Amino acid sequence: MRTLAVIIFWAMCSTVAAAYAGEESNAINGKWVKLHAKSAGCGCGECIDIQLGVLQSFCVESNQIYLNVRYLLDAKLKRVYLFWESVVEVGSGGAALPWDKFDKRKPLAELDISTIKQGTIRMNWFGLRRWDNPSKRYSLGDGYAGTYTQANR
Repeated sequence: MRTLAVIIFWAMCSTVAAAYAGEESNAINGKWVKLHAKSAGCGCGECIDIQLGVLQSFCVESNQIYLNVRYLLDAKLKRVYLFWESVVEVGSGGAALPWDKFDKRKPLAELDISTIKQGTIRMNWFGLRRWDNPSKRYSLGDGYAGTYTQANR
């Protein structure tokens, strides 16, 4: 049932994204660097590579948690949502987490793209949330929260 809800949301966002295709959608895709990032190497938590609708690897915690994620656009709300789909790799810290209890219907993060024409987007990080206890939240990856500018601008 949870998988069906994610598929329906993905289909709705894909339909909206198709309607929003063109200049705006192209402006979203690509590498974004967090303001005041500590390194130019785009370490975990310092940049994001948005490819709308494409399944891609995402570092949540360096050397600990890597997930397959998908960025989904809601053009009407001027938001992009980051959903996780599966675990790619976990270190010893990530292996102890209850992966079977994390809700894949809830986004890891929300990106406010209303300021994209000014060259910035803002990420609100929610983290992993449990389906069996919605108030329980794992804030791993909260270093991603903040404002980003597009690389090569």
